[in-house]
Amino acid sequence: MQLLLFLFVIAGVLTQVHCNARNVRAVINPVGNILNNCAELEKLCGNYVDIKTNKLSMLDCVNALSPSQLETLSDKCQHSCWHQQRMLLTEQWLNEQFTKNCTNESDRLSPCLNAVDMWSCLKERVDQLPNNNKCRSYMRHVHRLLFPDYDVVGDFLAACDTHVEQLECGRLNIEHRSMSQWETVQCLHETGFDVIDDSCKKAISRIQMQRQEYEFFEICAADLQRLCGQEHPGTPAAFKCLVKNKSNPSLSRQCADQISLRDREIGKDYKVSHGLAKACKDDIKLHHCRRGVSDDKQVRLAQILLCLESVTKNGTKLAPECHAEIADHRRMLLEDYQLSPEILTDCADDIPKFCGQIDKRQNVVGGSIGGEIIHCLMENARTKRRHVTAQCQRTLETLIKVSDAGEDWRVDPVLHRACKPVVDIACRDIDGGDARVISCLMENIGTQVMRPDCEQALLLIQYFVARNFKLDPQLYKHCHDDAIKYCNAKHVWDDVTDAQMDPERAPLILPCLHRIAYSDNAEESLRKDCFKEVKRVMRQRAISVDLIPEVEDVCIEDLSSLCIDDTKKGAEMECLQDNLEKLQPKCKEAVSAYTEEEAAHVELNPVIMSVCSEAMKRHCEHIIKGGKDKGDMMECLIYHKNDADLRQDLKCRAAIEHFQIISLKNYHFTYKFKQACRQNVQRFCAASTTKNEVVACLSEVMRNDTIRGQKHSITKECRQQVKSQLYQQRESISLDPKLARACKNELEQFCAAERGPGQVNINAVECLTMHTPQLGNTCHHAVFMIKKSELGDSDTDYTLINTCKEMIYKFCPNTDSIHILDCLKTYKDDPLFDSRCHLVVVNRMIEQNTDFRFNPKLQQACGQNIDRYCSDIIATAQPNEELNGKVIHCLKDKFRESRLDHDCAQEMIKILQEQALNYKLNPLLQNFCKSEIEVLCKQSLNIKEDHGLIEECLKTAFLNQKIINRDCKIEVAGLIAEAKADIHVDPMLEEACTVDLLRYCSNVKSGNGRKLKCLQTLLQDQSTALEEDCRLKLKRRIEMFRNADTVLAQPPENVEQLVTQVVTSPAKKFFLVILMTAVGMVFLMGIFLGRVTKRAMNIKNK
Repeated sequence: MQLLLFLFVIAGVLTQVHCNARNVRAVINPVGNILNNCAELEKLCGNYVDIKTNKLSMLDCVNALSPSQLETLSDKCQHSCWHQQRMLLTEQWLNEQFTKNCTNESDRLSPCLNAVDMWSCLKERVDQLPNNNKCRSYMRHVHRLLFPDYDVVGDFLAACDTHVEQLECGRLNIEHRSMSQWETVQCLHETGFDVIDDSCKKAISRIQMQRQEYEFFEICAADLQRLCGQEHPGTPAAFKCLVKNKSNPSLSRQCADQISLRDREIGKDYKVSHGLAKACKDDIKLHHCRRGVSDDKQVRLAQILLCLESVTKNGTKLAPECHAEIADHRRMLLEDYQLSPEILTDCADDIPKFCGQIDKRQNVVGGSIGGEIIHCLMENARTKRRHVTAQCQRTLETLIKVSDAGEDWRVDPVLHRACKPVVDIACRDIDGGDARVISCLMENIGTQVMRPDCEQALLLIQYFVARNFKLDPQLYKHCHDDAIKYCNAKHVWDDVTDAQMDPERAPLILPCLHRIAYSDNAEESLRKDCFKEVKRVMRQRAISVDLIPEVEDVCIEDLSSLCIDDTKKGAEMECLQDNLEKLQPKCKEAVSAYTEEEAAHVELNPVIMSVCSEAMKRHCEHIIKGGKDKGDMMECLIYHKNDADLRQDLKCRAAIEHFQIISLKNYHFTYKFKQACRQNVQRFCAASTTKNEVVACLSEVMRNDTIRGQKHSITKECRQQVKSQLYQQRESISLDPKLARACKNELEQFCAAERGPGQVNINAVECLTMHTPQLGNTCHHAVFMIKKSELGDSDTDYTLINTCKEMIYKFCPNTDSIHILDCLKTYKDDPLFDSRCHLVVVNRMIEQNTDFRFNPKLQQACGQNIDRYCSDIIATAQPNEELNGKVIHCLKDKFRESRLDHDCAQEMIKILQEQALNYKLNPLLQNFCKSEIEVLCKQSLNIKEDHGLIEECLKTAFLNQKIINRDCKIEVAGLIAEAKADIHVDPMLEEACTVDLLRYCSNVKSGNGRKLKCLQTLLQDQSTALEEDCRLKLKRRIEMFRNADTVLAQPPENVEQLVTQVVTSPAKKFFLVILMTAVGMVFLMGIFLGRVTKRAMNIKNK
């Protein structure tokens, strides 16, 4: 057995040696004589005398034959001739020629035998020999007989020489093409392709590619000469030039078809693009871009581009010529969809369905139409349309990534054509690359320089860029490390196994970075450059909901049904916000979350950013310089929106007010309010839904704490925010939808004239307040709550704060905002006080006197007295309706009886003083004495300022018994009687007797009528000591007091009332004497009768 195995090995070795020897002999000595296989050649070459002895003469004859003559040669003859040409390229043959014909030049030419390109080296050295040199002539003769493409077929000959010899497939270049081996390759492919080794197959594949290229340039020769005359056929530059002219109407249909065919081949195998394969050969190998694909397999262009782009994105520089080739192929990808095999397959049904008209035009003119089909597919992939299939959508996303369209605006031909005029004006100083120009274009959306077609093309690209944070070069460059650290981003730009960046399959990186950017966690913070880029990107993407994937992807149906016509900048998001209540749950949640972010960071509101940029610079520059905006900018704009300049800027005001209206839907939509009041809302107002309800709830808690004098349950920061929200609500009826609904009819009936820009009732609250008596119940109740809030805290009174801004600064600079109205009351009669502010203050005082609940200080001072004496009035009152001064009237009665607590009495003195100087502050007096005032006090009524003249007029009429109406008479009598309790409530008398009070009664305490009694005593004892005006007015008052007592006197209904009337009567001493006399009489009679009775009993006992 071992012997048999040994014999087999020996036989194999001998066979191999024999084969190798045969091949060597075949190279040096061809099998037989060439003419033995080519009898017909001898006939065709009869003119060549030495054809039988000189092989070069034979080859000269073969090269001179016409194609038809060459076709008559047999395959064996052609193989023999081919073999002879092949020998001219061998080192052995050349050594022989050096010995025979170039003996003297051998030393000079021999080094070329070891050169990579042997014949190129020889040609260069031979050309340096003298013209009459024999060796030079001989070698130039041999060079003319070589294969015309000898410099590029070396690899093929080395790999396939053995197979050609075995199969006798050597063939002549019958058509005299520049490609000499095409017929030989065809023979190998047809006769022995199955037995050919892999290295030869690869060589054949390269020849086939060269053949295609040759045919391409042969068909496009005329077009190349006409359109690209400066380029040489067969070069990468020539092909690129033809591709650029693909849409040129003058390009022939045949050439356009060839370009499309070649594009498809490049898409399938990047090596078809010789320029890319050659320029990037080393980089492809260095960075393993074939990803494990064997050398004989095709590698798609997309894979190579992604790999090389990933290398550059991760900081490694490529060779300049490779980088240029990548840019050219990225542009080609977006210019011709046929360059992407995935588009052809995955979008095969979508192209005729949605882009049929463009496709028809393409078929007419040939080639692609400058990327229009790709843009058509992209347009139909956007959310509100999204008609394309899912696989086509995915393929478009991959195409944008492969072409890296977000990096350079020039890559996309449609974008380049549409936006070049804009770039030339707005971005002419911006360098291309790294998305700098695209960022500039995004910043100019909405400006006058932006063109509609540019904006549309730009947003299409940005739609896809927004869905992959990697596709924004500046964002990726500056935020890559932070994205890895905080948002689980991958380390490598191109990771085919990574689906993380796809928003439908994993978290979004950009929202994560944005959250970190404004995080309160000190351990989470972005680098300065990353923070800047995140702000830029979020600001730019806010212009369209298409660029906000976290909203758009869950709001497809709502956008289609509710916002199909909203196409302006930021309009779609505004539409979703306006229809928040109608949205589907997931969409509502996403829109709410985004609106919260928008409230905190104004750069996310494109409308405000575009129309309020100047206002922000003018009024809120400190916030811009501060960097991080956490609701401060919106708060600043709202604060200044009523300044003179913004009153003229209707667009900015409208944008601010629209956001205010949106924020009413949820208190979370006001960042500062949400942050300050979150815990308080959860504790006190968990059942409230809208922001208005939350504000009303918290306001009520605050008010109750104030009235009860207890520590505030609401935090200071939240109280300030509540006041701010209440203040904003009072500004416009549009900011208080609850009031607008409750008073819809009343607004039309009474306040139609009070309209501002946009037909909004700007003075609605003031108008409704003035028409309180005519309001319906629902509206009346709503207005009551507003008045209760405004009069309880001046800081929420929009009209008061704005009208009296200068007076507050002048007279009340250090006053707590809650007490502004009380301060302004004090100074309202100052000669320098503004008349408009005076009117507002007086109106507020009138409103306060209609109901004690509108006066927190009165409530606080007289709470116990009200519960004690006036509880029956409150018990029978309708909720949320004014008591029309009934409780204050009740307190007045107790004030006259001196039964109020000290603090309450002091507060009542202030009220009575104010009412005495302005009758309008006394609602009961206005009501009961309306006709008397109009008739008896007509002259005083026409005077602009009252200053107590009306009340004095009524008192005089009462004294002269001109008042007939009993209710009015009782009310006036009450006013007169009140002065008996304290002279301060009678300002006319107090003013007349000021000097006398200081001179004679300064040591007398106020209250219980003591000051008045002091003056009365002086009048009785030494009337001449009093000032004349004081003496006359005092006499009149005393007479009024007697008449008033008569009117006010009523039969007592119980012992308590009897005691009260006696105590308060001016003749109480008389009643006391009578009472004492009666008691004494009873006592004396008791003594007398007691003795009589005792005597009678003694007599009886006896």
